[in-house]
Amino acid sequence: MSSTIAPRQVTKLSPLVRRVTQDNPGPMTGSGTNTYLVGKESLFVIDPGENTDEHMDALMRAVDRTPVAGIAPSHAHPDHWPLAPRLAEALRTITFGFKAHNGYSPMSTLSDGEVVRGVDWSLKVLHTPGHVSDHLSYLLTEEKALFSGDHVMGWSTSVIARPDGSLNSYLASLERLVTMDIAVIYPAHGEPVYQARARIEELIAHRNLRTRQVLEALHAGLDTAPAIVRRIYTEIDPRLYPAAVQSVLAHLDALIQSGQVIIKHQSASPFLSIYALP
Repeated sequence: MSSTIAPRQVTKLSPLVRRVTQDNPGPMTGSGTNTYLVGKESLFVIDPGENTDEHMDALMRAVDRTPVAGIAPSHAHPDHWPLAPRLAEALRTITFGFKAHNGYSPMSTLSDGEVVRGVDWSLKVLHTPGHVSDHLSYLLTEEKALFSGDHVMGWSTSVIARPDGSLNSYLASLERLVTMDIAVIYPAHGEPVYQARARIEELIAHRNLRTRQVLEALHAGLDTAPAIVRRIYTEIDPRLYPAAVQSVLAHLDALIQSGQVIIKHQSASPFLSIYALP
């Protein structure tokens, strides 16, 4: 992924939004985890990231003496939440989240549609499950800006993290977002997305294409997830092979739920279960 993002650098993206990217690049994190500081007179911290001294110090410098109303990982994956408790203690604030999940226990839970307010900002909470069940996105109403976590990114598609993730939930969340007035998307990894509606529609189309490709692979006689991956992910980085298998399994889950596919033989490893058309 080509990016101009530099780790630990404070970048002003709008009058109300600054970004500090953690130095944890990789095939699943892109240029690193983006931590966003929302507001001027008071702050809200989204996706604090991994618990490292370097990122902690960078965020403390960026916050300086501004009061912080809260800290909220978008979801409980280890590149998003572990710094939250330590940062909250240092800043004398509280942590938020949808629910206790995957090791993360927020001090306060948030519900879909709830609004969190600061001195000069308001964030509407959107439950956007699919990548995982506890995923939240936040809409900054003053700027029509969506903090999308791992749900929408410009450089990559989201992994459906089974069994907690769900393709059907992911698509439903995208369909909801595509109806909203969003000017810009700030993802947890990568650069801002300024053609918000077009990108969301592109992701929906991509998932529908993958579903058709999985069905075509089954019609061609391929009956395991790894075999299907080799057919439809022809230019994949080998490091992303496990994620591709998870994606195919998520599509198979959805096709099973709709009755278009059956499990012919259940293996101890879902990778090697045998799938068939009914």
